[in-house]
Amino acid sequence: MSASSTAPTAPEGDALRRLSDAEIDRRWQAGDRTLLAELHRRYHKRLVAVAHRVLRDRSEAEDVVQRVFLALPRAAYGGKASLWTYLYRAATNGAVNVVRSRRRRDAALAEARVRQAVAAARARESCDQEARVLEGEILSAVASALLDVKPQHRRMLVLRIVWGLSNTEIAEREGIPLATVGTWLRRGREELRQRLGPMLRDLDLGEHEPGADS
Repeated sequence: MSASSTAPTAPEGDALRRLSDAEIDRRWQAGDRTLLAELHRRYHKRLVAVAHRVLRDRSEAEDVVQRVFLALPRAAYGGKASLWTYLYRAATNGAVNVVRSRRRRDAALAEARVRQAVAAARARESCDQEARVLEGEILSAVASALLDVKPQHRRMLVLRIVWGLSNTEIAEREGIPLATVGTWLRRGREELRQRLGPMLRDLDLGEHEPGADS
């Protein structure tokens, strides 16, 4: 959070650091907005850790917490819980909203990729009436099934199928072990198989792509 004209001087800052959380809560509820910098200093790292546990992405966690602090002066904090509890809930809810947005985006990207694959197949060969009817059902089934896959497994599938990343590239991007990527991909494919059944036989999920990591 950047410094502002309302930031306390050094002596004032030292005095604020000595205040208890309860006193900080009382003064904030009474309308003392000069405490914002102290609240940021006191709670920022902990809130980023809270958001990061949900998002597993440091940059997104920082963004969520930044929005929490920007909204705090206008927030309807009534003092029913401690200010830390209020901020904790705000950071958690903000992170969950990002996950939901990411989930919708991943599903849309996956559906778009399937649409592109279907369009390419149609360009290579003519489709009979039955195949055209089934296209919509396949697209809908894949998108719906992908939403039901566990979030970490779904993210691996999207990075592999939609973005075309190798296992090694996914591991570097997500900051997780290569073995974990392989495990989550296998489990994600199995979850899709269970949901799609025979329909999946005609879909290429990249399991045997040329150059794919084992």
